[in-house]
Amino acid sequence: MPDQPVKSADHAIQPIVFADLDDTLFQTHAKCPKGSEDKLALAAISSNGHHSMMTPRQVAMIDWLLSTSQVIPVTARGSTAYGNVKIAFNSYAIVANGAVILKPGGAHLKEWHDVISKELIPHREALNKVLEIGRQGAEAGKMSVRSWIVEEMDMATYAVFKENDGDGKRLAELKFEFDDAGWIRHHNGNNFALIPPPVSKRRAVEFLLKKIRSESGDRPAIGFGDSASDLAYLNLCDWWGAPSRSQISAMLNQGLTFGESTNAALSDRKLCKRPTYQAV
Repeated sequence: MPDQPVKSADHAIQPIVFADLDDTLFQTHAKCPKGSEDKLALAAISSNGHHSMMTPRQVAMIDWLLSTSQVIPVTARGSTAYGNVKIAFNSYAIVANGAVILKPGGAHLKEWHDVISKELIPHREALNKVLEIGRQGAEAGKMSVRSWIVEEMDMATYAVFKENDGDGKRLAELKFEFDDAGWIRHHNGNNFALIPPPVSKRRAVEFLLKKIRSESGDRPAIGFGDSASDLAYLNLCDWWGAPSRSQISAMLNQGLTFGESTNAALSDRKLCKRPTYQAV
């Protein structure tokens, strides 16, 4: 072991940060703290007018990360929606829930596209089917939803459903009966997605982390996310964190009972179980 502590000036190796975007680094205006309107900064524009904003603390966090780390967004946003983000990211980006890796500058990483595009071909028909099932279910339940398949170049990547007038709770009423072995059903807030087996943030992070480390050394990896489904890629990182008001934090609060020892709380593996809709 070294005789002297490592000084801050000695850390020439830049960390790699894999960060989810929506509800992690920013959120829609409606989710921002009340009374903070004059202090918010624009994070992403939206065609429906529900723009995403950052609080001063989030701005400070993002500025710190960008000045000290290689920050790689990991988002469900497709490449078009990612293009509406106003933060000056300058590295790779993992978009469309991992179906696409963008190079610095915005071009698709061909070596990843070649893998995923072939694997997605057999799932296009199923994606069209689940979209129709969901729309029929919403109409039968008198639920106002918008839904679409996220398309990337020649790929149909996943299906998404959002309530038009509600907070997303009624999306749980949608029933999908099809051969869903290996599919991910992700529901967090006003976002319900059905994701076919080839697509996952974890696969994309694993691929890109291996690539970066092979090119620039065994650098530390840090992850940030808010959804239970983000845990799959966060567990590839050396350290990870989540916003205090997030689905992950709620799971931790429910899984740990104050008053028991930490070891006892962890021993029943409550924190290690995957959510029922997560399949990796």
